[in-house]
Amino acid sequence: MANLGDLPAFKALIFDCDGTLVISADLHFAAFNVALARQGFVMDPAWYGARTGLARRDLLGALAEAQPGLDVARAVQGSIEATLGAAAVCAPNAPVVDLARAWFGRVPMAVASNAEGAVLRAMLGACDLGALFDPIVSLDDAGVAKPDPAMFLLAAARMGVAPADCLVLEDSDQGMQAARAAGMLAVDVR
Repeated sequence: MANLGDLPAFKALIFDCDGTLVISADLHFAAFNVALARQGFVMDPAWYGARTGLARRDLLGALAEAQPGLDVARAVQGSIEATLGAAAVCAPNAPVVDLARAWFGRVPMAVASNAEGAVLRAMLGACDLGALFDPIVSLDDAGVAKPDPAMFLLAAARMGVAPADCLVLEDSDQGMQAARAAGMLAVDVR
């Protein structure tokens, strides 16, 4: 991860959650497969790995194109339930969390995630991170997923900071694209 001191000045930080603040890819993969098994489907790990960062509905919609007959709405709901049931096993991504803790109270900090509100709050809560961020912007709040910049723009507006003054920490191509489209600086933490 880049040294933040080497970047142009910023006035606020916006963090993605899954893959950035928390390590949760295996948890999500297992939750997807729990939901899919109820319909007689399975998700290949390599297929999933190539699509992490997509919103749940988009990912399962893409799977339905490859596996006709999948009830996407049912799979979405089932995977949300399975994720919420397993959220306690997610782990903080130490280098990024350490950075967030170091900047806490120095600049406004937000989370902007393609996760649904309940899932996002569960992940942050399981890693004791929720109190570091205000606002917490989920897919439910923004209405559209990354790579659309709406989520980042909403976070900046709620912090009262111009988009050009925000630095985004992300781990997905969709998130990096959204940050650039919002006119924000971005660091890829992968």
